[in-house]
Amino acid sequence: MTEFTPPATEEALARLSMPMADAMRTQRAVRRLHETPVDLELIYELLELGLKAPTSSNSQDWCFVVVTGREQKERLAKLYRPLYRAFSPMERRAAAGDERELRRIAPGQWQAEHFADIPVFVVPCYRRNLKHHSVGWPQISVSSFYGSVYPAVQNLLLGCRAVGLGASLQTLPIWLMPIARRILGLPRDRVPVCIIPIGWAKGNYGPTTRPPIREVVHIDRFGNQPETGQA
Repeated sequence: MTEFTPPATEEALARLSMPMADAMRTQRAVRRLHETPVDLELIYELLELGLKAPTSSNSQDWCFVVVTGREQKERLAKLYRPLYRAFSPMERRAAAGDERELRRIAPGQWQAEHFADIPVFVVPCYRRNLKHHSVGWPQISVSSFYGSVYPAVQNLLLGCRAVGLGASLQTLPIWLMPIARRILGLPRDRVPVCIIPIGWAKGNYGPTTRPPIREVVHIDRFGNQPETGQA
């Protein structure tokens, strides 16, 4: 097997000049990653781009826990794997006999088995406040809360794609929220919203396959798709 040599940080950062449309067209969840360490300075640069994203009322109440220590990664892996093992059989049964679906879920299996070997986890967190506990408006509270941090997550994912890092947005490893918060040492008003495993990507990125846009866009009301003959 050929030993992987990552690009220098300066070389990787130069790749941020990739046209935005190219990054968006070839972005995908990349779960098979090299175990080669990732320069923390590169992560800082990508997170700084993440902070350019908008937030609700420009609150900017985010923080990011970057996990690189083996002991911490092992603790998160110990939290994640039982949950993955509980859900994985259902996913495999649903994909039985479908080679395409089985190929699709294989990277998730690899990630679960090698979770603690992944070089970096980024855990975006957001601060709880009164606005996010609006009495009688739980759905608005939830959408406002996550809508304040997920744009930054997408900025980070696009930045990873541009420089050659593989990344994916995961929620299962933090489903047991009280335990995840204890592992990460988070104060009571900070909530982890996802975990992003990051490392140098194995294989290719894309292009991704999506349905034709006119099949998923509805004009004025659901079901009104004049160009497909639906109205």
